[in-house]
Amino acid sequence: MDWMKKWLIRATVLLVSMCLLLPGAWAAGASEAPLAEIKQIVEGNYVDPVETAVLEAATVQELFELLGDPHSSYMDPKQFEEFKISSSQEYAGVGMQLVQKDEFVQVVTVFPNTPAEKVGVQPGDLIKAVNGENMEGNSLETVAGLIRGPAGSAVLIEFWRESTGEVFIVSLTRELIHLEALHHELLEENIGYIRLDSFTPTIGREFDKAVAELREQGMKGLILDLRQNPGGYLTAALDIGSNFAGIGDPLLHIEGRNSSPVSYQSITPSFDLPLAVLVDEASASASEIVAGIIRDLGAGRVFGTTTYGKASVQTVFTLSNDGAIKLTTARYLTPNRVDLNGVGLVPDVIIEDTEEQLAAAKAYLREEIAKLPPDPGQVLVLSKGQALLNEQEVAFLPAHYESQGQFLVPLRQIGEIFNIQIDWDGTNNQAIASIGDKEELRIAPGSRQVLINGQGKSLITAPVMKEGRLMVPVRLLADFVGAKCVYDGSSGTVTISW
Repeated sequence: MDWMKKWLIRATVLLVSMCLLLPGAWAAGASEAPLAEIKQIVEGNYVDPVETAVLEAATVQELFELLGDPHSSYMDPKQFEEFKISSSQEYAGVGMQLVQKDEFVQVVTVFPNTPAEKVGVQPGDLIKAVNGENMEGNSLETVAGLIRGPAGSAVLIEFWRESTGEVFIVSLTRELIHLEALHHELLEENIGYIRLDSFTPTIGREFDKAVAELREQGMKGLILDLRQNPGGYLTAALDIGSNFAGIGDPLLHIEGRNSSPVSYQSITPSFDLPLAVLVDEASASASEIVAGIIRDLGAGRVFGTTTYGKASVQTVFTLSNDGAIKLTTARYLTPNRVDLNGVGLVPDVIIEDTEEQLAAAKAYLREEIAKLPPDPGQVLVLSKGQALLNEQEVAFLPAHYESQGQFLVPLRQIGEIFNIQIDWDGTNNQAIASIGDKEELRIAPGSRQVLINGQGKSLITAPVMKEGRLMVPVRLLADFVGAKCVYDGSSGTVTISW
C-alpha cells in the first residue's frame, strides 16, 4: 500500500490540503483588477455567508478588514512567491517559525544553530518592526516576506517579549536554512521520542521511517511531541493521524458553506504500543487534528496545555496578476465532532512546565509498558524446501539446503535476520560477522575452522560458496548471537528462537 493512502474519504467533495494551491475558479483576463476577482472568490468560497459591506469594499485591504478573519488575506505577486518559498523546507532567512497572533506575528519555534537562536530570540516573542517599519496589523505572509531575503544580507528586527515586557532590536544576517521537520531518538527504558516541528508534504513518509527505526531499536512506547507545531498540510495530518486509528475509524469531519460534509476514515490498523502526546498553546491546526484523533479514539494520553484553537481550512486561489488570496473555505471537527476553533484542545493531563510535561509522559509510558505481555521474540524454522520467520515464509537466495545434518544458509541474508553486520575481507578471503564493536566471527569458505573473538572453533560442515554467496551452517550463527537452536529428527526441522 502506498505510504500516503492510509485513509479514505466519504463525501462528494475533496479538500486536499491546509494550503491548497488552486487556479482561479474562472477564466480572468489580465486587465481585470484583483479586487473584482477577489470579491468573486470570497463571495463564492468563504466558509460563512459574506456580508454586503465586505463585497462593497473599495480596496482589497478594506475587504479583508471587514471580513475579520485573521487566517484570510491577500498576497501580491512578490508575497505569493515568498509564501511558496515558506512552504518548502529550504530557504534563506534567520531560522524562525512564525504564526499570526492578533495584530502581530509571533515566533513559535527558533531552530537550532540559526541566526535567530544565536542572538537569543525565544518562542513567544512578538515582531514589532522589520527594518524600522511597524509590523502591527500586517499579515503573516507580509512579515515573513520582509524577514526572508538573499543569504548573506542583513535584516533589522525589533522584538517584544511579552513575558518580561522587554523590547530589543537585533541585526541578523540571513543564512540558507534547511528545516528538519522531524526529530526522533530512543530514550531510556525503550521509550521512543518523535518531535514534529511542522506538517510538510513529506512528513508522513518521514514519520513511518522513524517509527520503523525506533521499532528496530526496541521501542516499547512512543512520545509524540507536537509542542510549538503551528500545523501545515491537511494530507500530512491525516497521514500521521491514521497511524493511531483502527480500520474504519473516523479521522476528521470537514464542513464548508456550500459543499457536502467530508468525512475521512482510516483504512489501516492502529498503532499497537502505548502512546503519549505533548501539546501546548502553540500547537495548532494540523497538530490539533492529530491530537484530536488520538484523544477522541483513546489511542493515547495527551499531556500539556490547551492548544491554539485553529480548526479551519485555508485554500489559496491564484489571481490573474500572479498574486493570490488565502481564504478560509471550511472548518473541521474531530472524530467525535468536537469543534476546537477558538477554544483549543484540552489535554487529558494539564501541566504547565515543559520539563514536567515530558517527565509525566515518560512516567505514564513506563506504567503502560509494564502492563504489556512478554515479547515472544523471533522464531526461524527451517525444513527441507521451506523457511518460516515468525510463521511467514522466507525465500533464501540461494535456497538453504542440508549437508551432513546441518542446514546451510546464505550468510548475508541470515545476518540481516539476526541483525549481524557482515563485511568481506578480500585480503584474507574471509567474511567477518560482527555485533556492535565487541563480538566478531571470522569465516573462510572451504575451511571448517572459524574464529570467534580470536578463539578457534571447528565445524562439522565447512562453509561453501554457491552462486557467488557464502553459505554457512545456521547453527553457527545461532550460537554466535546466543539464540536457542533445536533439531527435531522426526520432522527434519531446525527451530531457532531469540
